[in-house]
Amino acid sequence: MQNRHAGILPSPAQQVRAATPASMVFFNRGDHFEAVELPYEAQIAPAFAVNVGDFDGDGNEDIFLSQNFFAMAPLAVVNKFRLTQSGGRLDAGRGLWLRGTGGGKLEAVPGQKSGIPVYGEQRRAALCDFDGDGRVDLAVSPNGAETKLYQNVLGKPGLRVRLNGSPGNPDGMGSTLRLVFGERMGAAREIHGGSGYWSQDSVVQVMGCPEPPTQIWVRWPGGKTTTSHVPSGAQEITVDTDGKLTLNR
Repeated sequence: MQNRHAGILPSPAQQVRAATPASMVFFNRGDHFEAVELPYEAQIAPAFAVNVGDFDGDGNEDIFLSQNFFAMAPLAVVNKFRLTQSGGRLDAGRGLWLRGTGGGKLEAVPGQKSGIPVYGEQRRAALCDFDGDGRVDLAVSPNGAETKLYQNVLGKPGLRVRLNGSPGNPDGMGSTLRLVFGERMGAAREIHGGSGYWSQDSVVQVMGCPEPPTQIWVRWPGGKTTTSHVPSGAQEITVDTDGKLTLNR
């Protein structure tokens, strides 16, 4: 409708259409994002929490998805013969570990192999090295059921990293950190508030160490970067905004 008084025509509405309903991951390739469909096992049930960590300690980032949704309303279907009911709860998933194999590739690990079979209507999930052994552990809270804690006992221990941020952001939320292995950079990890459906991963990051790291690189909120030397044999460190590194153990 034209605004006759102001002589202004409304701008045409823009339309955006999804080309696929598949669950996907988008890899930042610098000048563009590469869209890759997740494996079949990630498509057969809806996902809520999405947690990124290095479960096996091989230096490649992995993903855990909490799955399933039960509150489905029956859909009435009318055909020329009868009125029927279709639909049902979405319960084909039992929690899914997607193992990073390098080069942006992910493979589904069966629950009987990963040790993380989670049944029911999964919701909240978070990563934390709760026993301090340098391995990423997992907590999952199904809807209407007890929270389950999965202790990682087989992964290769990594480096525990704490950031000592500014007074207004003591945990360094929004920072990105990467380990350096000689001339090679490791995977990037972001410290963020919230990690999916009503959950938050630990601010203490466990970085995978396929080999001993030599440095740690941090991009702080605002864009400042620091690079610090990592002492040989370090198990846990703290890095502040000036790049000062403290060896905790």
